[in-house]
Amino acid sequence: MNRTKPINAVIDYHIHTPLCNHAKGSMEACIKQAVSIGLLEICFLDHLTIRLEKDPKSMSPEEIPLYFNAVKALKDQYSEKIAVKAGLEVDFNPSNMTTAQKIVDTFDFDVVASSVHFLNDLDVVSHNAAAGYARMDSDDLYARYLDALYQMCRYDSFDLICHLDLVKKFGRRASRDFRAEIDAILSLIRDKGYVVEVNTSGLDHPIGEIYPSESLLKTCQEKGIPVTLSSDAHNPQSVGGHRTEGIAAVLKAGYTTLTGFSRRVAYSILIDASLEKQQTEKRSGTIDYGNPEGDLIHD
Repeated sequence: MNRTKPINAVIDYHIHTPLCNHAKGSMEACIKQAVSIGLLEICFLDHLTIRLEKDPKSMSPEEIPLYFNAVKALKDQYSEKIAVKAGLEVDFNPSNMTTAQKIVDTFDFDVVASSVHFLNDLDVVSHNAAAGYARMDSDDLYARYLDALYQMCRYDSFDLICHLDLVKKFGRRASRDFRAEIDAILSLIRDKGYVVEVNTSGLDHPIGEIYPSESLLKTCQEKGIPVTLSSDAHNPQSVGGHRTEGIAAVLKAGYTTLTGFSRRVAYSILIDASLEKQQTEKRSGTIDYGNPEGDLIHD
C-alpha cells in the first residue's frame, strides 16, 4: 500500500456488464445507482474466460478494447461525481495464461483480478452444472478447487483474488480438514502481495454467507492480507448490495481499511464505521434503470 485515503469506505470493486452475456443493464445505469447510494469508487470487473470452446458467459478477447474504452469514457464523464475504475476478472486457466497475460499487458487496467470457476470441464458456479456434480464427493471437490486456487496464486499476473471460497456456493461442505491447504494458499497470497475480495453476493446464493467465510476472513486479517469490498453485481440494482453486512464482516475481522486500486497500484481506504451506518441502504430517490436489454454504455 503506498498511501491512505481519508474517506469512508463506500466502494464496490466488482461490477459486471452485458458483455459477459449474463448481466443486464447499461454501465451508465450502474454508475447512477452507485452515485445515488453514496458510493465514492466503483470498479467494472468483467469476466475474461479463455477456453478451447467459446464460453457464453464471458467477453471474448476481441471485445476487450470495446470494454476498456467504454469504461474509460464513463470514467471521464462521471469524474466529478464518482471514481470509476477499469478492471478485469481473469478466469484461471493454466493452459491459456500466456494469452491472458498478453491481454492484461495491452491495456492500462486499474486492477486485474483472478478467480476459479472451472476445474477442467467442471463448472463449479453454474446452477445447471451443480446438479451434474451433486453425486461428486465433497472432499474431492474441495481438494480440486483448493489445488486450482493454489496454482492460480503462484502466478504474478494479478492484484486481487475474487470470492476465495466460491466452492461452497451451493452449500457443499467438506468433511475433511483442509486447514493446511488453506494456510498454504493464504500464505502465498500474503507473500505475493495480493488483495482478497470480500464478496457479498454469497448472501444471495444458496450458501447464504459472504465470500470468504467469517473464519477465513479473520485468518486473512491475522496474516496481514488486505481486502476490498464488492457486490459482484450483474445488474444496476445490485450495485453496492449488502455493503452494510460486508463492512460489518470486515470490521469484525479486525480490519480498519479497505483497498482501492489505480493503474494497478493499491492504496488503503479508511473505514468510517459511523458514516457507513448512517448511509445504510441510503438512496437519493427513485432510479430509472432504463431498458435492461439496452446498449452497453448508456441507459
